[in-house]
Amino acid sequence: MQRGSGELALVFLHYYGGSSRTWNAVASALPDRYRIVATDHRGWGDSEAPADGYRIADLAADAEGVIEALGLRRYVLVGHSMGGKVAQLIASRRPGGLDGLVLVAPSPPSPMFLSDEQRATLSGAYQSRESVEFVIDHVLTAKPLDAARREQVIEDSLRAAPQAKAAWPDVAMREDITAAVASIDAPTIVISGELDQVDRVATLQAELLPRIPHAAMHVLAGTGHLSPLEAPAEVARIIARFVAAIENKSVVCSSPEQVPAAFDAALNAGDLDALLGMFCNRATMRMTNGEVVQESPADLRMGLAHLLALRPHIRNDVRRVLTSGDLALVLLDWTLNVTLPDGREHEECGTATQVMEKGRDGGWRLRIANPPGLK
Repeated sequence: MQRGSGELALVFLHYYGGSSRTWNAVASALPDRYRIVATDHRGWGDSEAPADGYRIADLAADAEGVIEALGLRRYVLVGHSMGGKVAQLIASRRPGGLDGLVLVAPSPPSPMFLSDEQRATLSGAYQSRESVEFVIDHVLTAKPLDAARREQVIEDSLRAAPQAKAAWPDVAMREDITAAVASIDAPTIVISGELDQVDRVATLQAELLPRIPHAAMHVLAGTGHLSPLEAPAEVARIIARFVAAIENKSVVCSSPEQVPAAFDAALNAGDLDALLGMFCNRATMRMTNGEVVQESPADLRMGLAHLLALRPHIRNDVRRVLTSGDLALVLLDWTLNVTLPDGREHEECGTATQVMEKGRDGGWRLRIANPPGLK
């Protein structure tokens, strides 16, 4: 699938069971100024189905071949589930035209080992209409699909070549690309469904985020594994904002001094996703009430969501920055105004010490945020 003719391309890679059609609704919700390219992995959709060659490296080589054949000089790679693992391998090679990486409910880079019984169940999941419907209803989705999208999933799942269906549980799912993923230096976001049963939020926090510590995670409430079909408008919104930030060069803070102002803007706008993007995903933050949120994107999201519910307004004034290599110590004064549950306005202020870390994508983010006291 191709549409648009912009300078920046978005290249979409689909999940195990899908096709390029998986991305239709997401693509339709994106701005027209982007060139959209969605591929069919070998053995899926309209692609040829060779007898073998279904390892992650083979699928990556196919996608790279499409990028080269189309002459894409600047692109953002978007991979879903199995396609997310493929996208990770491509990004780890640091191709010259890659401007960003979007991982949607991605399979983690570490091997997923199944029992013989589990592997047989997965291999047989797409063998009949009844088996596909069972998987849709009990594994893949948390929100019901409309009739057209449901039928599309069934058709795509049944149409795939037998060797393609078998290769994921038998081979590619069990591949270990963790060493390669450690080389990813492109700006990266991860979009995860809160109720995903396949590649769970907790799994990605344990197996993916520590290996791409500059990646920012976005969690879609009430959504399962098929977020491009369950919540295409939300997925498109997150992708569009990420790509726009790449275009206007605001996707990362290029110096430690920029982080406090970006933090203020996100907090004062009530933008939870942008606020979380100010932190590396191994961050520790002490809230003003003394509660410590440590090294858990889910806990940090919850703590900041509670803070945003108070309609806060913050101002940070930097006093001093000490930088050494990829770390910076920042001393700043802060003033925070919130609306208490009883409607009263409340102001707090203090001096904070922050440790910031430069990611592999060149962006500076908070590693430790510690407002030690009030004054």
